[in-house]
Amino acid sequence: PTLAVLGATLAALFLAVVLTPSATGPGVVTPTEPEWSPRGVVHDPVPPTTPLAQPVLRIFCAVPGQSLRELKTGTACAPGATLAFAAGARPPYTHVAVRVRVGGKEELNGPFPLSGKAGEERPLELTVALPATSDMAEVTASFSEHPDATLAALRGGTTEGVVVLRQEVRVEGGP
Repeated sequence: PTLAVLGATLAALFLAVVLTPSATGPGVVTPTEPEWSPRGVVHDPVPPTTPLAQPVLRIFCAVPGQSLRELKTGTACAPGATLAFAAGARPPYTHVAVRVRVGGKEELNGPFPLSGKAGEERPLELTVALPATSDMAEVTASFSEHPDATLAALRGGTTEGVVVLRQEVRVEGGP
């Protein structure tokens, strides 16, 4: 009985080795996107003729006594906490302005010069206090190579040559 089990095991191993597709044979799909890459990088198998500029705005929630936490789409920040920001972009985008609407108030800040590219965002010298009650905050950022254009886009003016990003932040107790 043990010899039969050993023979069956060896036969199964032999079939597994023979029937397993080769990792270098035809039909092997190579990934077009590396496993680890910076945020905002486009993984196009055909390189573009001009560099792509992907502006990035990162929003953080600062609650007293807790570590700083990045807010992804759909996540919430606690009432009474503070929002902090980091931004980056490749040329031609050299400036960013940020508007935060919450609790019936609007705060327009900037323009800030950009020194980091997408994936290497730098903090903006900007924090916004959230109300002590549940609400919804709307964060809008405009990126341009002209400082005045970033502000004009947030004020409803021309948006030619400007990239505008929006994100809503829930102001409530849970994540």
